[in-house]
Amino acid sequence: MKLWVVAGALALLATLGAGAALASNAPVQIADNSARCNYTVAGSLERQIRAADRQAPGTSVNALEARQQELNGILQQAQIEDGILQSVCGNRALIAPQDQLYGVIAWAYLLEADIAPKRLTLLHCPQTAATAPEALIASAWFALASTLEDPNLPPGAPSPTPAPLVKEVIPKAQARARAAGITLPAPADTSEYWRDEEVGKTAPCASPKP
Repeated sequence: MKLWVVAGALALLATLGAGAALASNAPVQIADNSARCNYTVAGSLERQIRAADRQAPGTSVNALEARQQELNGILQQAQIEDGILQSVCGNRALIAPQDQLYGVIAWAYLLEADIAPKRLTLLHCPQTAATAPEALIASAWFALASTLEDPNLPPGAPSPTPAPLVKEVIPKAQARARAAGITLPAPADTSEYWRDEEVGKTAPCASPKP
């Protein structure tokens, strides 16, 4: 249940405004029982994403760009914290705060998907605007699905029970996917390859204009 940066996906998502991209099977250096293995940062980021969700993003290009920067900041902080936790926490201490982080990451991607069509249209990127939500929703779903796949479980064992925030965000992703006409795979079938295929359908905007 490890997510990490994939250079290609990150580069493309950066053109959409997303601040983090996720992949699997990162190397981990473990120092169990570290005082850093806690919910402090994940909890702070959850409060930030909840506040962002409660606040309407506005409709002007400046308002949408400000919203995008806010979401980028949350995604980047979550990515940094994920790297720290993977470096210092053993599996037992890692799972719960990491799941909370992935719920935050998924929610941020979904809020980016909400503003992407209008924002990218105002930036004169109509082709990107039409397909960006699919890439962002796929990235959100990959983050959520990663919390439900524990490589340490024996074959055939049931998937872990979703963490509270993950359980809350899953229907948000499913509702946006239905609205966008996207078929989401089952969590067990949600691979890095699938995510990257969905992201790759979106051509970056060559020269966005203010």
